[in-house]
Amino acid sequence: MPSPLSLAKRVPWMKVWTAAVWLAAKGRARVKDNLTEAERRELRKILTRSKGLPSNVSKRDKTRLKNIVKKAATGR
Repeated sequence: MPSPLSLAKRVPWMKVWTAAVWLAAKGRARVKDNLTEAERRELRKILTRSKGLPSNVSKRDKTRLKNIVKKAATGR
């Protein structure tokens, strides 16, 4: 079995980086285009309050977060 280091060397990291930058830019554009300023503020508020931990978000906020992210992604 190859070592994790030898497997990591096979990954085309420049392509991974390029894809990540593209995805982040598209995500920002969709949020800007598809959400109102109030929705963007609410999204920021929930994400800040969570501190990156799903357990820090109430069930109500999780549902609201899901709906905001869906609207950002689809525009509906």
